[in-house]
Amino acid sequence: MGKIDAFEKRIIKQGMKDEDFEEYARLLRRVRGNFLKRQHCYVTAIQFSPKFAAQAVKLIHYGLQSFEDGWFSTYTAYLHIGRIYEAAGNYQGAYDSYLSAKDTLGKEHAAYIDELSPYLLWARLHIDAFCYSEELEAHYANCEKIGAFSKAFVNNEFKIKVASIVILRHHGKNDEAKRLFQSVMKMCDFGFRGKLCKILARHHYKEALTITPDAKRFLETVTL
Repeated sequence: MGKIDAFEKRIIKQGMKDEDFEEYARLLRRVRGNFLKRQHCYVTAIQFSPKFAAQAVKLIHYGLQSFEDGWFSTYTAYLHIGRIYEAAGNYQGAYDSYLSAKDTLGKEHAAYIDELSPYLLWARLHIDAFCYSEELEAHYANCEKIGAFSKAFVNNEFKIKVASIVILRHHGKNDEAKRLFQSVMKMCDFGFRGKLCKILARHHYKEALTITPDAKRFLETVTL
């Protein structure tokens, strides 16, 4: 195991102190190319436990600020920051990071903007305590543009349906909301299998539906 590998293994387990950045900078001098240097930062950071979320975010920002690279690397870094914040339950931080990821794309990479929309949708729902907002409806509209395959992933399907329930209730379309609510509750049943289950199984990947405590509380209070 090389020095940088041993160092990264230690900070993943123990977290990262301010003085560790000097050592990391010295070790990264041996890595060729800014892309790989950045990649070392965010690939290491995403392995931190949620209790080290602030340190993980700081490490990715260090990579962004220290090693200039292309748009995709920047987009990926902000996407990882959003996921770290989301795992730690900081949905405002996640939302802001996903927006930063979106800002790196411009209009040239619209496909990535569409794929980012479920992340923005889910963070916005949590920020608004599962109440309607114009931002939510805008993100929902973008979710409708993504491909059928991406929509079929169980977590994306769940996010889009829950958001649709919120939006339909706001517009007084309770019958449609009720039908969707019944579909969502079936997804919450133990042993539910998504539409892509068999396809993903061939690639040794098993989907798992992630229901946050906030989403669970919302579904428990829905009356139609």
